Amino acid sequence: MRCPAVITVVWFATVWFAAVCGASAPAAAAGPPTPPGEADLERGRAVARGDATGLPAGAACHTCHGPDGAGDRSGAFPRIGGQPAWYLYKQLDDYASGARRNAVMEPIARALAARQRQDVAAFYAAQVPAAAAPARSADPALLQRGGSIAAAGLAEKSVAACVNCHGPRGRGLPPTYPYLAGQYAPYVALQFRAWKDGARRNDPLGVMRHIARQLSEDDVRALATYFASLPPPAPAREAVVRP
Repeated sequence: MRCPAVITVVWFATVWFAAVCGASAPAAAAGPPTPPGEADLERGRAVARGDATGLPAGAACHTCHGPDGAGDRSGAFPRIGGQPAWYLYKQLDDYASGARRNAVMEPIARALAARQRQDVAAFYAAQVPAAAAPARSADPALLQRGGSIAAAGLAEKSVAACVNCHGPRGRGLPPTYPYLAGQYAPYVALQFRAWKDGARRNDPLGVMRHIARQLSEDDVRALATYFASLPPPAPAREAVVRP
């Protein structure tokens, strides 16, 4: 017979999958998914450069995220190049609605029409950021612990394995789940802390908030270090849903 902790982990993984699929269903019903064409990507490039109509001054995505979505190691500007277009679009939608809070991103997202959010998401999803400079050698024990939590979770804390949603070695599961492989450790740690203290709340049924609250600071550091050590996946120009 399974122990209660294992049952809880399985339950949370199942709820997370069902919640995200359910959250995506209304948007998917708006129209058939179509792969982005060159015109879509060019419009997205214009938004990223800050050349699109309606953008406030200084709102070019390039300024913080770079022309290829590489971001930087500070933790303030994540790697967004090659992330699933649907995931990027959802984050912009959440910033626009206030479901995800950020003083910089909220006014920018609100200034964009739904089509512009779609196009800039498709543009960055198609980018291949330059390889990040090698980080300082990480503690092997920290990497091992992070890899173990990512692959198997922590049954004693009711924490499901990260691979259930973010894929083997953090490569993501498009269109919904972002990749974590190659994401900057300070950003990953910052998001865990935001989930933990409730500053970030745009997760279906609060699943990420539950997970983050069970993790110790050492767990967070181990996971952030592990995912940052992995090579990011190649981008996939998956279909996006047009409003």
